[in-house]
Amino acid sequence: MPYQELFAVERFMDAYEECVSYNLGETCCHSLSLNDFERITGERVEFDRSVRFTYGSIKGSHGVRSRVASLYSSEDIELNKDNVLITNGAIGANFLVNYALAGPGDHVICVAPTYQQLSSVPRMFGAEVDLLDLEASDDFLPNIEKLKVLVRPTTTLIVINNPNNPLGCVIPPHVLKQISDLAADLDIHVLCDEVYSPLFHSCDTTPSLCQMNPKAIITGSMSKAFSAAGLRLGWVVSQDKHFLSKAASRRDYNTISVSIIDDFVSQYILKNYREVLKHNLKLCRENLSVLNDFVNENADKFSFYNIPVGGAVCLIKIHGVSDTFKFCSKLAEKHRVLCVPGETFGKPGTIRIGYGNSKEELLSGLPLLKQAYTEWFDEA
Repeated sequence: MPYQELFAVERFMDAYEECVSYNLGETCCHSLSLNDFERITGERVEFDRSVRFTYGSIKGSHGVRSRVASLYSSEDIELNKDNVLITNGAIGANFLVNYALAGPGDHVICVAPTYQQLSSVPRMFGAEVDLLDLEASDDFLPNIEKLKVLVRPTTTLIVINNPNNPLGCVIPPHVLKQISDLAADLDIHVLCDEVYSPLFHSCDTTPSLCQMNPKAIITGSMSKAFSAAGLRLGWVVSQDKHFLSKAASRRDYNTISVSIIDDFVSQYILKNYREVLKHNLKLCRENLSVLNDFVNENADKFSFYNIPVGGAVCLIKIHGVSDTFKFCSKLAEKHRVLCVPGETFGKPGTIRIGYGNSKEELLSGLPLLKQAYTEWFDEA
């Protein structure tokens, strides 16, 4: 049986997510209903009730793949449905990429910290994995010289995450180009998990890596920026149709198709994505302001690990608390507030907070976080 690391962040969230009152660990922008989407977009959802519930299109319908392709197209490089493979969420997309490219004898380089799946799954398939640590001295961006040192003759894949989860940093175009050029020179694939794109709420919009590199592989989903995690629809996008064919042949073994209802509703949301994105960018900016005020008012207790400029999550330092796993467990059990311990990202002494959820949850949960901090030392 393949070795599988415990998926720490998912195990922690699963343990508490359904029993808390205030979810400050939520990674997505506040989930919306069809009524919410209709109010935001001004367009009603009309589903053809005569449609039979078959498996549907195996790779994803022409409509949804075309909508996804348009997200990653530009005047210079226009993508179409044949550049897109639909998956069961971004988690299915990332798994599929590694299924196609990582195995015994292969070497993978992955940024850290990031979503654990991106480094754990290639190990599960037998590849060796080296971590490229994102450090404050580099503004938490990939250091191209350190990346070059890690490259081996057996390196098949470089994995980055933009915007980053859990840091909220965004790789600017000039650094993306450095990574792209290095990978192109060495004929290495680059996987860029862009599940939080285009949530660039406090920085300039960054182009997708698939616009820079013909062998770049992009993953994304309806979950984070588009407030529809429950649809469980994600995608792989690339100019490299040979890779997409290879991935599709492996996809047959783990996903026949996504639900035709998920496919249909995703088409509706993506058709109106500009209105949805405008709504969510405003939400992130306002909630980040709330969080920033809270941190500044309690600077003796909390501080930002780094200031997020994209996505919907960040790391917060908890001053004087080293065991943040225990702290977050007590916070959930006693105060019914969910935050994710930094240990799940290799960053003890921090917690991950999601600021894309409703403002009401943030305003209610943050005072309880402060109360839990005070109690921690009172009980010590």
